[in-house]
Amino acid sequence: MSTTAATGAHERATITTSGSEMVITRTFPATADLVFEAMTNPEHIRRWWGAGHGEMTVCEVDLREGGAWHFAQRADSTGEEISFSGHYRSIDRPGHIVHTERFDNIESRYSVIDTTYTEEDGRTTLRAVITYDSPETVQAVIDSGMEHGLQSSYDAIDDVLAELTGEAR
Repeated sequence: MSTTAATGAHERATITTSGSEMVITRTFPATADLVFEAMTNPEHIRRWWGAGHGEMTVCEVDLREGGAWHFAQRADSTGEEISFSGHYRSIDRPGHIVHTERFDNIESRYSVIDTTYTEEDGRTTLRAVITYDSPETVQAVIDSGMEHGLQSSYDAIDDVLAELTGEAR
């Protein structure tokens, strides 16, 4: 299965699935170090995570191997708090990070996200391979509408990167 959504003038993330894996690929207009910074520094995460879908209420990052992270947001549509958490397994800034993630609201099993950041000519391609516990979980994630949130969050990262590089969008 493969899906792609248009997001205005921004680059699109592609999402492919196979068995218990989902692969997300997206190119950002910045160096790998800046993309890594935007995606791991709470100051920046607060500006893009769940962009346009509610107020971020928790943004905790202990960016070290074995460290934990926790993000929560109050959904605009329902007022419900949506929470995700996990742990960092491996960090090799700026090219690679491996961490776990789970959706806390239903005490789901942890998935493992193995992300590489490959820089070429000042642009960075993110490739995240997410391994879930089953193909059914992959389908449930797709069916949850996560793609819309992913696309809008990645678009907001573009805006953060534009500010970090001094380029107005």
